[in-house]
Amino acid sequence: MIVIINAQPARSNARIVETVLHPGRLRIVHALMDRELTARQLSAELSDIPQASLYRHVGRLVDAGVLRVTREERVRGGTQRTYTVVKSAVTLGPRDLDTASSADHQRYFAAFVGALVAGFEQYLRTTDADPTRDGVAYQQIPVWITPAESRQLAAAITDLVQPLRMRTHGRRRRRATFAMVLHPDPAT
Repeated sequence: MIVIINAQPARSNARIVETVLHPGRLRIVHALMDRELTARQLSAELSDIPQASLYRHVGRLVDAGVLRVTREERVRGGTQRTYTVVKSAVTLGPRDLDTASSADHQRYFAAFVGALVAGFEQYLRTTDADPTRDGVAYQQIPVWITPAESRQLAAAITDLVQPLRMRTHGRRRRRATFAMVLHPDPAT
């Protein structure tokens, strides 16, 4: 699940959660976050998902209200649709997280990590992948922090990253995934 902590809780809908938690659908949602793509563009970007499966997943996400069609064009006798994410459908507010069970959190986290791993694997399979040149970074940094400080840190990082979300493709600029996980260590 793309979990965006928001002061305004989103509608809580188990059907949407179950729909998005599928690894392929989660990757589609991530690919469409903050932008619009056609199914053909999605297929090119997520080339490891078979085209028939991708179209089926997109249909389920549209039916669930997770994606919406932003444009339709007639192309070679068919209709080409452009999609984007309905952000309120993939936003979990504090109330949603408070009512989630430990098993729910485990499923959310497993889906999050699975989508992250699949995206990284796909990047590494590209012929021009060069982690050093591309500025790939992954690290774990232990910090001593209270729950309130944890929320403040997450909010500050989100605020710092927000302007970068609105930038567009440009010379030497390409879309990257920034993922954040902050959790207490069990031994402390």
